[in-house]
Amino acid sequence: MEGSYMILRRAFALYVKRDQYCYFYGAKGQVMTDAAMDALIECEPAYFSQYTKTQLKKIKDYSRGKIGYDCSGFVGACVGKMEWSGALWGDCKNKTSVKDGKAGCILYRKGHVGLDIGYGYAMDCPKEGRTFEIFKNEPSDRNFTGAGEFYLYDYSEANNH
Repeated sequence: MEGSYMILRRAFALYVKRDQYCYFYGAKGQVMTDAAMDALIECEPAYFSQYTKTQLKKIKDYSRGKIGYDCSGFVGACVGKMEWSGALWGDCKNKTSVKDGKAGCILYRKGHVGLDIGYGYAMDCPKEGRTFEIFKNEPSDRNFTGAGEFYLYDYSEANNH
């Protein structure tokens, strides 16, 4: 079983090239062509209805040509299993509070996942018009409600801040 540091290696490998990536709801690592974006929008009309045509055009213009991920796509790429956020959380063991999580843990709140990267920081792919972000892992920032160890990895050497 690989150590949880491998999750962090994958996350940072994506982060250093973050300008090549974008958040796009439903995306799991595909290039954001007009056809790909239109297909994702067509699959989730209720989600995308929150945007006006002008806002949607700006999102598509920002995303075009980049590799798209949503939050679970980003985390899935890091842990090696593509699932939606609730399924990723369901595959975690040793669930605990965010403050007691370890580096490499999946961070969860209903509808959103990110990664604990240690030392009080986290990384996620938050929303349209943005890419991967590192932030201080404080309750007021992303409102994560729990941290869990993804079942495929060994966390015995992971720090917990």
